[in-house]
Amino acid sequence: MSKLVGTVAIVTIASCGADNIGLFVPYFVTLSVTNLLLTLFVFLILIFFLVFTAQKLANIPGIGEIVEKFSRWIMAIIYIALGLFIIIENDTIQTILGFIF
Repeated sequence: MSKLVGTVAIVTIASCGADNIGLFVPYFVTLSVTNLLLTLFVFLILIFFLVFTAQKLANIPGIGEIVEKFSRWIMAIIYIALGLFIIIENDTIQTILGFIF
């Protein structure tokens, strides 16, 4: 099982597409070097935890089918929520309004 977790974590890290880069870079640039390193460390730990938990949940009868059926909606909600969090956390709306007015 640990080989599977490691493989999925490597694939997750290696598959940083434009959506991931566009999502995480604005957040990462606001961090100090120490906070960035801590954030990346926590990120790696949570990837392993996420993969382990997902594997356990997928083995429960019915859960895997439900997640597969609604995966597009689940991912959309997660990305929108994370994007809104980053916008609110960094006062982006106030900055844009400051440029306009």
